[in-house]
Amino acid sequence: MVEAAGDLRLERGALHVPGDGPGHQCDENQFSVPTVGPDGTVYVAFENEQNRALWEPGGFFDDQYLLVKSTDGGQTWSSPSFIVDLEDGSNDYPFNVSGRQTLTGYQVRVNSAGNIVASPTDGRLYLVFSDNRNGVHDSASPSTNTDVFLMVSLNGGVSWTGPMLVDGGGGDQWFPWVDVDPTTGEIGILYHDRGSSNGPLYDTALVEGTPGSLVKTTVSAAPSNPTDSIFFRARVPGCVDCATFHGDYNNLSYGSDGVANLTWTDMSIFMPAANGFAQFIFYARK
Repeated sequence: MVEAAGDLRLERGALHVPGDGPGHQCDENQFSVPTVGPDGTVYVAFENEQNRALWEPGGFFDDQYLLVKSTDGGQTWSSPSFIVDLEDGSNDYPFNVSGRQTLTGYQVRVNSAGNIVASPTDGRLYLVFSDNRNGVHDSASPSTNTDVFLMVSLNGGVSWTGPMLVDGGGGDQWFPWVDVDPTTGEIGILYHDRGSSNGPLYDTALVEGTPGSLVKTTVSAAPSNPTDSIFFRARVPGCVDCATFHGDYNNLSYGSDGVANLTWTDMSIFMPAANGFAQFIFYARK
């Protein structure tokens, strides 16, 4: 949560969850990410779960992305403004053995978070997230076609265009991160990708270009296998060696030379002595 002079107060829907804190205070937040525009404005986007108007009947905690900004170096902050609602509530994803949201056929814990970035060339704001709006959701037996989506603002977060689908593959895409190439003003988005169907393996992919015209490259050297892990084993029938954890985030940062610096979590290396796949962090430049 961003601290400011006075309470941060939401402006959309039935906002306060009794017992969570003082009435109308924005206090159920996570995944906050800051970015700074070329004019020095500081923006922070974060997920909030207090908008009950978004919760489906019988379900809980569908999130919304909110934005606050500061034009005086963080001394004072705007009230939160709404960016987009998410399809990530209690009836929107299957749950793993640990009671965490997961993907169909997996046990790895997932979330819908992404990040916000301000373009250094023109101040445009880009926000990415993933959710299951294109899968079977609002259901006692959900299944996933989780996708990555992009939101764009040309006026400092006053209004937004989107959500725009980043990858139309029939399998899951998740854990996105967006950045802007300072030499071209084009964007890049890094994410995990199960391709055309939800099989046991996933790759890590990068798309680059402009919204609506993004070119995809697979950056991982080999597919990851979270169903045959030597760590964090679920030990449940039919998925004994499935990992319940595979790292929570990826990241992408363009240098002043326009080269993308990529880091991601990976389960592509088989360890013969342990008879399973290990978990590592990988780095690449593109």
